Amino acid sequence: MGVDHRWEFRLLGPLRVDCAGRNVALRSAKQQVLLAALLLRAGDVVATDELIDTLWGERPPGGARSTLQAHVMRLRRSLRGGGDLICTAQSGYAISVDPHYLDLAKFHELRGQAATVAETGDRAREARLLNEALALWRGPALAGVESDRLCAVAAGLDEQRWATAERRNDLELELGRHDKIVDDLGVLVTEQPLRERFWAQLMRALHLSGRQAQALDAYRRASEILAEELGVDPNAELRELHLAVLAASTEPVSAPARPAPTESASEPVREGLCHLPPAVADFSGREADVALLRSALAADGRCSRVHMITGQGGAGKTSLAVHVAHLVREHHPDGQFYLDLRGTGPSPVRPAEALDRLLRGLGTPGAAIPPSLDHRIDLYRERLADRRALVILDNAADEAQIRPLLPGTSASSVVATSRGVLAGLEAAQVVRLDVLPLDDALELLRRAVGEARVAAEPDAAAEIAEYCGCLPLALRVAAARLVARPHWRLAQLAARLSDERRRFDELRVGDLDVRASLASSYDGLEARERRAFRLLSLQDAPDFPSWVAAPLLGVGLERAEDIVETLVDARLVEYVGRDALGQARYRLHDLLRVFGRETAEGEHAEHPGSRIGALFEVWRELAERANAALPQQGPLLHGAPQVISWAARTLGSRLVEGNETTWFDAEWHSLRAVVEQSVDLGLHDQAARIAAASAAFCDLRARFDDWDRVNDIGLAELRRSGDADPRAEAVLLLQRGLLRGRQHRFGEAAADFERSRDGFTRAGDIAGAGHAWHGIGWMHEWQGRQDAARLCHQRAMADLVEADDPRGKLDVLCSLGAIERRSGAFDVAADLLDRACRLAEGASDGQARLAAVLERGRLHQAMGELAEARRLIEESLAMAQELHDPDMTSNIRLLLADIQLVTGRTEAAREQIDQALDFFDEMGERAGSAWAWRLLAEAALVAGDTDTGLELAERAVAATADLGLPHEYARALRQQGRALARAGRLAEAEQRRRMAVAVFEEAGFHSEAAGVRGESERLAADR
Repeated sequence: MGVDHRWEFRLLGPLRVDCAGRNVALRSAKQQVLLAALLLRAGDVVATDELIDTLWGERPPGGARSTLQAHVMRLRRSLRGGGDLICTAQSGYAISVDPHYLDLAKFHELRGQAATVAETGDRAREARLLNEALALWRGPALAGVESDRLCAVAAGLDEQRWATAERRNDLELELGRHDKIVDDLGVLVTEQPLRERFWAQLMRALHLSGRQAQALDAYRRASEILAEELGVDPNAELRELHLAVLAASTEPVSAPARPAPTESASEPVREGLCHLPPAVADFSGREADVALLRSALAADGRCSRVHMITGQGGAGKTSLAVHVAHLVREHHPDGQFYLDLRGTGPSPVRPAEALDRLLRGLGTPGAAIPPSLDHRIDLYRERLADRRALVILDNAADEAQIRPLLPGTSASSVVATSRGVLAGLEAAQVVRLDVLPLDDALELLRRAVGEARVAAEPDAAAEIAEYCGCLPLALRVAAARLVARPHWRLAQLAARLSDERRRFDELRVGDLDVRASLASSYDGLEARERRAFRLLSLQDAPDFPSWVAAPLLGVGLERAEDIVETLVDARLVEYVGRDALGQARYRLHDLLRVFGRETAEGEHAEHPGSRIGALFEVWRELAERANAALPQQGPLLHGAPQVISWAARTLGSRLVEGNETTWFDAEWHSLRAVVEQSVDLGLHDQAARIAAASAAFCDLRARFDDWDRVNDIGLAELRRSGDADPRAEAVLLLQRGLLRGRQHRFGEAAADFERSRDGFTRAGDIAGAGHAWHGIGWMHEWQGRQDAARLCHQRAMADLVEADDPRGKLDVLCSLGAIERRSGAFDVAADLLDRACRLAEGASDGQARLAAVLERGRLHQAMGELAEARRLIEESLAMAQELHDPDMTSNIRLLLADIQLVTGRTEAAREQIDQALDFFDEMGERAGSAWAWRLLAEAALVAGDTDTGLELAERAVAATADLGLPHEYARALRQQGRALARAGRLAEAEQRRRMAVAVFEEAGFHSEAAGVRGESERLAADR
């Protein structure tokens, strides 16, 4: 992204924008806020969520992301002529400006230079640099910009201004230039009347100038203001100066040394992403540990090392880490991230999976995350290289799990928690947690239960703390019981804890056993709740909704929710929030999970595997039912999903129907855990079927890594189970072919489709074989082998006709129609697409109807019948939006924009292109982005901006050269030829057109090749 030196931006005062010396007015308040937010982080990506918070605070409008995109588009229009000053990057936006033309950047640069000079002792030069920095200010920072979030940032900048002024004043006084700053100080005490340092400097300057009466008057005014506004007397420095002036001292009190501003202090205030759990409201104690960690994490010039918190289960490791993380947020302005590594569970988070989640948290689109561990480590460390971020790695298993997650530079900090010390981590600072001192344990109770209740029964409170062994987990369990039962006296709980039948001997001061405290809670439950806890502990899912207790226990949904809430009351289950469906979600602490599994093993009343199997069957059915409603869904392992349980029927209507994509979003991590745990339990069928049912969702959300993982598990489980059914394997191979195609790994995709075809053929599944033949043909299409694609599609059609598969037939007719359209056989294409449209009329499948209408619109576009083409493509766009298919929506936007450009509706085209480009950039979809750049290049040429048009066309050519998509490369070459011709570089233009024709012909896009030839002939005739 280039930098346009004609543009100048000012934030140190009212927001002002100038281009080539002329003011550019931004009349929209939202545009002003948006531009200010981007300029405060100039050169960095500002996350979409952060911009939404900045624009609307806690009450964003519906469709806030789309509205934000519209504001970005209009801001780009307002800055027209600024090239690509604002660009979409990862999950947000960035603005690129020359630091010399942004007053805030110049201010920080000058302060940094002054700090460096201060170390040399050159006071005169330091003062000059600070005077230059202060001269940039025109009033309060961001004056007139209306945003609560930016008000806090502006206040921080203003504070830097006053601190700079204080330092400059001290220097000028030391240099004997008191007369020079008297007037400035008079203004400063007016603007900041409560800043006693400015009053002291004014008194000193006046006194040194021989103006004792005015110095005394300054002291009187300061005293009156401080008394009236704050109710305090002047500080010691002012009082000493007052006495010195009264005594007419010829050697006034020297100014206290003021620290020179540092480079770190001069950096802009930045609001980063916060992915931390909520702050621990009743955290208490651990002052020494908090101070140690806070000091280390807030220090400038940190060395790159891990801060390790270790201790026994229940000692409060996570609470301490989260508490400190919230305290030092301002020192890590580029984001704070939390990741539970589940090191004590049966399935610790693998480094590759952890990096996937961290990279997504850093704004990396799923499609842009590399598959290999080494490449992920490189990308992660690159993303953190210049960022001041904080990463909390909770519940680590060992050194090998943590090492790949460590940043490569000292800019970011890491806090890890583990039961073990993990001594293999070099230079790790270890904080060892023991039990709380009694005073801290009582303070925890006060904060959780209330000061009044504890003060009313201090002896009982001390007994509770002692019975809990001063262990944070046990104390929180006790406090939770008191909060849930406000009618209880503390002595009542103390008496219960003193009963040995409820309290194990280990729950005593000096004899700490977390398991004993958990057993105490467990033994206090009714039999059904105890059984529920045992069964819930057997699942590996990181969290869960309450309905999972229904199939586990064989009870109704309301009863299941009551049981789970009872476990919450007992602090055996933790409520963690609500998901996208509005469901309350819960989890078991790792210690509680271990305790529950141990208890289940010790009680032989039933075999738990059967209940887990019943739960996993419900998960399987729900996944298949949700998948069946997604637009990308394909063949399932065993045909249409069959309802096998009343629980799934109830849940399907309550949670899935109409919310299929949202359901997958909310439950994905649980589903993936079910697939992986099914492997351990030998539930091969569930693993394979859930893997097959999740492919469409992974496709929609670009979760290619997860798709690859569960697909591999499904295939492995089929082979391990000894199931000789070739059809099941063929389904998963078909899906993997689709995945490889989406990744542009066409050779591997074709191989998977061929193996899938063979499997379906052996199984006698004619429809499946037809879908596989269509996939093979699709790969030929993408690589420009239209004749080979035609033959494969014709074979697919024969199979699908025989199997009477209407959706499959429609898809193949659309593909054949597209091939004939590209070849220029418009009549043949029209006949094929007419047949597709007739099939679509009777279909309830919205995706099928969309495919038919869209291809018919593209045919009219190729034939030059633009009015009908526009009507059909606009209809397709509405259908894609109704189906909530963002990828298809964005592709159709570009098709519509192409027509709008040809028909002179340039502004409307730009709106469509901008929205599509935002999506493709966010997803890391290079082909879509290149297409958008090509159309923007044409829009620039229409507007007479030849330089921009040529630059964008060249970008499209470079992006498509190695994508393996010859037709897109040829289209970019054609656009580059147009731009070169407009620039007067006719020989180069003709060369690009000849290259485009050759590529089009070789790829079978004969109609587009003819169009390029016609364009060349017209240009030659004009010359």
